[in-house]
Amino acid sequence: MHAFQYAAPETLDDALALLREHRDEARVLAGGQSLVPLLNYRLARPKLVVDIAGLPLHGVVLEDGRLRLGALVRHHQLEESDTVARHCPMLGEAARLIGNVRVRALGTLGGSLAHADPAAELPAAVTALDARLQVASASGRRTIAAREFFAGPLTTVLAPDEIVTEVEVDGTPAHGWAVEQFARRAGDFGLVTVVALVSVDRRGRVEDARLALGGVADRPVRAAGAEDALRGEEPTAERLARAAEIARERLDPPSDAFASGAYRRLLAGVLCRRALTRAVARALQSKGASTAPSDASPMIAPAKPALERKPPRDAMIARMVLNGRQREVEVRPNQTLLEMLRDTLGIFDVKQGCDEGVCGACTVLLDGRPVSSCLVLAPAVRGRAVVTLRGLERDGGLHALQEAFVRHGAVQCGFCTPGMLLTALAFLERERSPDREALRTALEGNLCRCTGYAKILDALEAYARGERGVG
Repeated sequence: MHAFQYAAPETLDDALALLREHRDEARVLAGGQSLVPLLNYRLARPKLVVDIAGLPLHGVVLEDGRLRLGALVRHHQLEESDTVARHCPMLGEAARLIGNVRVRALGTLGGSLAHADPAAELPAAVTALDARLQVASASGRRTIAAREFFAGPLTTVLAPDEIVTEVEVDGTPAHGWAVEQFARRAGDFGLVTVVALVSVDRRGRVEDARLALGGVADRPVRAAGAEDALRGEEPTAERLARAAEIARERLDPPSDAFASGAYRRLLAGVLCRRALTRAVARALQSKGASTAPSDASPMIAPAKPALERKPPRDAMIARMVLNGRQREVEVRPNQTLLEMLRDTLGIFDVKQGCDEGVCGACTVLLDGRPVSSCLVLAPAVRGRAVVTLRGLERDGGLHALQEAFVRHGAVQCGFCTPGMLLTALAFLERERSPDREALRTALEGNLCRCTGYAKILDALEAYARGERGVG
């Protein structure tokens, strides 16, 4: 990673002033799950990284039937928020398809939209929702419709000195919804992603239909012809199939190393039919059910972290709680958490694998949630709690989950084991009685080349029975 300066402004105005001053030479760091890989591969070479994670942009607020989502709302919040589940559940379903649990712990709504990957889930979701993005610069504020925001692959209409601050969507409790995706493996971007929203009237006819696709063009697209073919009609299987065919016929997807354009086009038709079928079923099922709003959730905002400053010009002090102990570590602005733990502190139970956030070998817990330490800048950890494998030790002995791994032969080379244990433990702290499929899903972002996963799942099931049973 090349050298750059790092700034963590405490107010939005301070952040906007930095962007106005540095413009094209600055990059904004929100969750870091897209930017840090670009920095690792030197595909992005900014002179200044502006970390906005401490700004008060974490709100999830319902107001007059509209859902206002701060740009720093993390993907896991979209999954877990009761407000989102009641008033725009499609966003939660889309968020669950993003990457893996580590990506969802840090990735942000605004960051995903500003990165503008044409295969990403949230750009397609906000396009289907006709969302409005609030954007700020030192010169003023403006509102941009989602359909006008994406300008091409990894390109938006944002000026270099602008930041997305909020995303506003109309609540859709009366709509059925579905997000369908086909990916080569769990956690990958979808080859094709389809988002469907459908509402029906009292006669059971389609009142509103929205269909957006990702991965089929240089930006998310709306299938307007398919939507028009459904409005005012009875949503029979034949009509849904015809709408899906209309959507497919009007696409001309690109070919790449992963799939041909013809294959993507075929997938789009299949997934459109599936998404519309599920969305209609949900719409019909919920018709007449109470959808009255029951909560106006306050801002979901973490405590504001303290900003560490100074030592020498090219270094800074990162203060954190590491494995239960307060630590102060001198770090470089361009140093990752993984590099700090291994190279500066000599904590080698954190493994260095892909440097892309894919393999899970470098997993640590950050404020109790698993993250890829290769995708976290060390200065951004200020004031937070970090746990590595050695943090599970109690009185010189193994944690009960580690003992379960030993008993069931779940450890072979051990390279993936630290990340596997931490990811599993974070999941098991939240889920008391998971089944085997839930455990498999929780670990799908942690790769193992030795065990075949079966013994790992055996160990997790045994631990869950013994330590997370009834009571």
